[in-house]
Amino acid sequence: MTRLIIMSVFLALGLQMQAQQANTEKKQPKAPRTIIKTQKKKIDSVNDSIYYERIRKDELDGMYIPRDLYDCFRILDEQMTATAKEKFMAFSDEEVDRRTHGTLGFWMEHKWSIAEGSRLTEYFRNMGVPHYNYMIGIIIQSYHRHLHKKDIKIKEQVLAFRKDWEKKQKAKAEDMLINDKGSEE
Repeated sequence: MTRLIIMSVFLALGLQMQAQQANTEKKQPKAPRTIIKTQKKKIDSVNDSIYYERIRKDELDGMYIPRDLYDCFRILDEQMTATAKEKFMAFSDEEVDRRTHGTLGFWMEHKWSIAEGSRLTEYFRNMGVPHYNYMIGIIIQSYHRHLHKKDIKIKEQVLAFRKDWEKKQKAKAEDMLINDKGSEE
């Protein structure tokens, strides 16, 4: 009987100590955390429905929208003059996107509705390409390699652009945190 009393006293003391420890943990202030959330607005649901309608169409504003990268090559082959193709091919692999993004890239963006959303945009989003400028870069780089009969290395391009995107987003978030802390002071 004495053993039973001693055991119940120890059990009661143990439970009491656990309760005290839990209370002190609750009272200790936690380090402040900043959570960045994007807020969905009513207009987004309208835009989402427009986007999903657009990606199902093979033509937008009277312009045929390529279904994939190789369909882009076919259209570019049809649209580019021999002289333009020669100039395009003369650029090095490293400089072709930088030198033609503002011209050829601009044409593709508007004709194929890449920024607004099209089936081509969705094709690249399904690959994990995060931004339309990267989509254009991949098309330009891949077409250049295709014309030179080189391996397109699509997977490497997508991974490089994703890495670049993540780096830019991290820098943007850090900048927001720094600016947020500056406004609190």
